[in-house]
Amino acid sequence: MTEAVGGHQKAHSHHINYNFVAPDMSVPEIFDACFEPVGKQGWKSNIVIAVCLGLIGWAFFKWLEQNFVGFGKTGLHIPIFWGYYIITFVFWIGVAHAGALISALLRLCGAEWKGVVTRVAEVITLFTLPAAGSFPLIHLGRFEVFYYMLPYPNSRLLWPNFKSMLMWDVFAISTYLTGSVLFLYVTMIPDLGIARPRMKGWMRTLYTLLSWGWRGTAEEWKRVKEAAALYSVVILPVVISVHTIVSWDFAMEVVPGWHSEVFGPLFFVGALYSGVAAVMTMLTILYWTYKPYQKLITSVHYDMLGRVWLVLGLAWAYLFFNDFLPAYYTHEPEKMDYMWYNAFGAYAPAWWFLIVGNFVMPLFCLSSKAFRRSRLPMFMLSIVVNICMFIERVVIFIPGQEIYNHLNGATTHYSPSLTELSIVVGSFGWVIGGLCVFCRIFPILPFWEVAETRVRQIEREVAGVKINYFQSGE
Repeated sequence: MTEAVGGHQKAHSHHINYNFVAPDMSVPEIFDACFEPVGKQGWKSNIVIAVCLGLIGWAFFKWLEQNFVGFGKTGLHIPIFWGYYIITFVFWIGVAHAGALISALLRLCGAEWKGVVTRVAEVITLFTLPAAGSFPLIHLGRFEVFYYMLPYPNSRLLWPNFKSMLMWDVFAISTYLTGSVLFLYVTMIPDLGIARPRMKGWMRTLYTLLSWGWRGTAEEWKRVKEAAALYSVVILPVVISVHTIVSWDFAMEVVPGWHSEVFGPLFFVGALYSGVAAVMTMLTILYWTYKPYQKLITSVHYDMLGRVWLVLGLAWAYLFFNDFLPAYYTHEPEKMDYMWYNAFGAYAPAWWFLIVGNFVMPLFCLSSKAFRRSRLPMFMLSIVVNICMFIERVVIFIPGQEIYNHLNGATTHYSPSLTELSIVVGSFGWVIGGLCVFCRIFPILPFWEVAETRVRQIEREVAGVKINYFQSGE
């Protein structure tokens, strides 16, 4: 039994594939392409990893200095009690949302083009989530007291304050990280088992241990696919709850601009919006870096992912302005002060850049199929969107604190110190360096999923037109 998922393979006038077609490669060729960067070193990636290690080392030094000297090394002051540490925490949590949710949704929907997207998204989560989780601990100032947040019996009868929103973050992030790692690992086991005989040295030992004796029997394939489907379902409510809980860090406060009922869906959809942008960035870098990937990552993937991005952009635009319209309609004094402060005060340049870069430009550009299929414009747009998403967190968190209790006339404007900027940049070094190292050790494109899609593809000619079908089932 077959199921039609494609339309015309080629448009007669321009000879362009307007629907997904599996790569015209044999299974061994797909294997060689997916495992192209594994076990290899290049001078370009060596430079990237060296720079990232330098950024991480400098950030670690500044963090130790902050612990020794105190929080005076930061730009935080009363009433600005949350700054770039918490802003970056929310930013990385948002980017991390791309992984599990995009992968889960594409698997559940049965999208045939998902192969080259799912693992890229999951690996981004693997590195951005620990980066996010580190910032609340860095923000503690006294890092050594973090164990007070662990709910375990002790002789002093000290227990975490479960009424604290930061405690909710601990449980949400740890649950999400555990689920994401398991989700990624389960779908990697077939690739590890298949590639194990071809590996050499310590990598063969690593693949042997991680593949758990994979033999490729029908029962093993059945269990892997069932596990992937199960995780796809289970991870969805976890993803939704995590960023909703992160939004409660702010919505539960009475600070102007924070105390908003719409923050749950606003943060969640905004996280997906920035996460898709991060996946787009990573896909383009992989396309430009590894030549064999150019046969696997096609313009159709950009088009399909761009459509998802457009829908999320429209939803996020609605929720973003929905946060302001009720307050504007009722002329709520503190919220009006907050809106005025953003639009025409100290943060006006950042605010209007945010409006243009996150709403006007993406929505117009992504409405064009020609733009969605163009790699360089999509890459540039993804960079602009994530810069604007970081700015969005800044203009939400900082102005609200500066006008809190009408202290805006006597408040020193917050600006991050060298210590804060160093640690924030160090987190980018961790994410970028981690992705580079992962590509050297493991396949970042799932061989078994791409190969399976290629094997299931059937081409038929109907009324003189070639139609692509994908055989359903195993």
